[in-house]
Amino acid sequence: MADPLNILVLDDDRSVRELLRNVLEAEGYPCQVAEDSRTAETILRRERCDLALIDIYLGADNGLEVLQRLKAIQPDCECVMMTAQATVETVTRSVAEGALEYLGKPILIPDLLALVRRIARLRSQAQATVEADEQQPESAIIGKSPKILEVYRAIARVAPTDTTVLITGPSGTGKELVARALHQHSRRASMPFTALNCAALPETMLESELFGHERGAFTGADSMRRGLFESSKGGTLFLDEIGETSLAFQVKMLRVLQEKEIRRLGSSTSIPVDVRILAATNADLLAMVREKNFREDLYYRLSVVQIAVPALSERREDIPLLTRHFLNRFNQANQREVRMRKEAIERLAQMEFPGNVRELENLIERAAIFSGTGEITIDDLEKQRSAPPDKSAQSATTRPSETLRDTEKEQILRVLREAGGNRSLAARRLGIERKTLYKKARRLGIDLDSMKT
Repeated sequence: MADPLNILVLDDDRSVRELLRNVLEAEGYPCQVAEDSRTAETILRRERCDLALIDIYLGADNGLEVLQRLKAIQPDCECVMMTAQATVETVTRSVAEGALEYLGKPILIPDLLALVRRIARLRSQAQATVEADEQQPESAIIGKSPKILEVYRAIARVAPTDTTVLITGPSGTGKELVARALHQHSRRASMPFTALNCAALPETMLESELFGHERGAFTGADSMRRGLFESSKGGTLFLDEIGETSLAFQVKMLRVLQEKEIRRLGSSTSIPVDVRILAATNADLLAMVREKNFREDLYYRLSVVQIAVPALSERREDIPLLTRHFLNRFNQANQREVRMRKEAIERLAQMEFPGNVRELENLIERAAIFSGTGEITIDDLEKQRSAPPDKSAQSATTRPSETLRDTEKEQILRVLREAGGNRSLAARRLGIERKTLYKKARRLGIDLDSMKT
C-alpha cells in the first residue's frame, strides 16, 4: 500500500491553516503548516513534500513567486493554488508556473478532499506503473511549456472519468501518448489499451477488426471472430485518424457510443460492450461536418472533451528537454555515450519541424548514429537534415511564407525534389509515415506524380 501524501499548507491566515491541518490529518494525511514563504522553504529543504496548498495572497509575499521557489526546491511536489479572488490571469499563470489545480476560497472541504484523493491516486498509479514497467519513460509525454502544461492539466481532470475524448493536433505531436496517459491514469488502467489506425485499413476490414464477424459473414470468414470492442472489455479503445472513416462506418460508431452495444458482421444479435472510446485526428472535423464529410452527431459524441496537442513550433522551449530525452534513450538502447553540444541544441530550437516531435526524434537518432566523434555538432545536424531552413539567411528574392500551410507545403516540396520524387525517402527525411505524406499532399494540393524524375 502506498504511503499517504505528505502535505504542506502555506497560508497567512491562522484559522485557514488550522482548519485545513485538522481536516487533512483526520483523513490520515501528514500535514505541516507555514505562515510565510521562509517557513515553507525551510520545511521543504528538510523533508519530502508531495502536495503543497498555497495561498496566492500572502501579505508581503506573492504566492505565484513562492510557487516558483518551492518548485525549484522540490520539482516533484504537486502544487495547488488557493484564493478568494480568482482571475483568468492568475489561473493561467499558476498553471504556467507548474500548479496542478486551483481552489477558490472559502475552501469547500468535500472538493478539497476529492482533489487530494485524486492526486494521491494518480501518484500511486504512476509509481506502480514505474515499478511494473521500467520502460514507462518510453511512452511519457515530455515537456514543461505552458502549452504542454495545459495538456497535463486536461489529462489529470478527465482521466478518472469514462468521458469520451477527442484528441486533436498535427501529425507527429504525440496524440497516442495522450491517449495512453488517459488510460494509465484511469480506473481502467489494469485492463487492455488497444490502439487502431482507422486510415490503415479498408472499410470492410476496419469493421471486421472492430466489430468482429460471424462465420460466413464474407468471403474468407471461415470462423467466428471477436472484434476489438469485445476483446478490449473493461479497457480503452483508441481510434486514431477517425476523420478518415466513411459516413457509413460513422453511423455504426454512433450506435456503439449511444447504445453501448455492437453487432458482429453477419449477425443480428446485439452484444453489450464496456469500453472507453478515445479518438484522434489531425483533420479539422468541424470543417468536415460543414462539408458533409463527417457526421455532426458523431462529432459531438466523440468530442465531449477535446484535448489539443500543440505542434512543436508552439512549444519550442521543450526542444532541449525532448532532445536530451531522445538522446538518452538512444544511448541506453545502443550502449553508446553520444552527447550533443550546447550550440547544437540551440540550433535545433530554431529549426522548423513539419513532422513535429517524430521528426525531431528521427533527426536526433540519425545524427547520433553518424556522429564520428561521439559529440553531435551543428554540422552533424545539418548533414542529416536536408538544407534546414535558415530564416536569417533568406535571400531578398525568397518570399517568406505567410501561413503555416505555405511553410509546410514548401518544406515538403523541397524534400521531395531533393529525394528525386522518391516518396519513401522523402517521408523518412520528413520524419513521417508514407501514408501521412500522401494525406498531406492531397490536403496541400501537391501532385506527387509530377515530382518523379
